[in-house]
Order: sequence, then C-alpha cells, then structure tokens
Amino acid sequence: MSGQKCKNKIEMWTSKLGKQYRKDEVDFNAAKAELDRIRNLPENKRCADCGTQGTVWSSVNLGVFVCMRCGSFHRALGTHISVPKGCTGTYLWSPDEVKRMKDLGNKKADNLYGSKRAMQALPNPDATRDQWLEFFRDKYERRRWATEVVETAEAKNAPASPQQTVATGDLLGLSNVDSQQPLGQDFSLILVSEQSEGWS
Repeated sequence: MSGQKCKNKIEMWTSKLGKQYRKDEVDFNAAKAELDRIRNLPENKRCADCGTQGTVWSSVNLGVFVCMRCGSFHRALGTHISVPKGCTGTYLWSPDEVKRMKDLGNKKADNLYGSKRAMQALPNPDATRDQWLEFFRDKYERRRWATEVVETAEAKNAPASPQQTVATGDLLGLSNVDSQQPLGQDFSLILVSEQSEGWS
C-alpha cells in the first residue's frame, strides 16, 4: 500500500517567481530551448550591467541577462532586489520564468533601469566588492539612472514588489505569482516611450 502511495505522489516544483507546477506537466527541455533562443538575441548577448559579451546568468524578476561576474553581485543583493538564476547547466526553467525574460530582456530593461547611463558610472576595475554592490543597489533598488516616468500599458504591468500592486492588467502573468515571493522593488511605471526608442 505504501508503495502505491509513492507511485501516486505528485511532485511539485516552484519557480523563482513563486508559481507552482506539477513537475511531470512541465516540458523543461522546451523551456530551456526557448530561453537559449531569447538569450542569443543580439540585445541579450551582452551583459545588461557591464556590456561584457556572454550572458550565463540572469535576474528572473528584473528580466535581465548578465555575465558571470555581474551575476555574482546579483546573488549578493538579496532576493528582495534581484532573483538570480543560471542560464546554463542543469538549471530548470519554468514557463513563467521564460516568459518574464521574453517580455523584458536587456533592451527593455535598459529603459527601465538606465543600463547605458549606468555603464558610464561603472566602478573602477579595482573597486571593492562593497563599491560594486552599491552600484547595483543604485541601479536596481534606487533607480538612479532610470528614465523618465511614462505611463504605458507595458510599464503599468511590469513586475512590482509584494508591497505594490500592478496598475492594470496582467501582461506578465503576475496574478498567478505568489504575492509573498520577492519580485524586486518599485518596478512599475518607469519606461520611456516606445516611439522615442524606435521599438516596434
């Protein structure tokens, strides 16, 4: 009888964004293939933080692809700011995580966080770890280089912290995300107009 119970046990898996899946119902190979496709788009091949070629880490809640070095700083920030995840190896990726990376990515994140302006303020190569972490907090927590506030539908539906609400709609599927799961701070309503950036 106990053997029968084990056979019928449903194994659940929780994504970094807090959504639960039945493990036997997720095609992790297809999700990984789609992630690799997104990561290999020209705008996602360079680190969103320092511009280095090669992105092997990501921040799932912030929607950015980063290099190994910058990934180590994301891991040190705390999940209330950044929820890092490796893009290579044996990491399992779920549909909601892949969707977040597809909906944002480095090009749109540049407008949300001011990545290009932030790169002009990169710490010196010999800067201390604390100085680097302060740079990352300035960029993602304090939004020091973020662009002007423009209330577009996309910005209104960007991921918010658990203490915030999304202005309208559910573009990123946040209604399915556990409200207690950290999603990064103050992530709504900061986006330049798509027309000014020539987005299609």
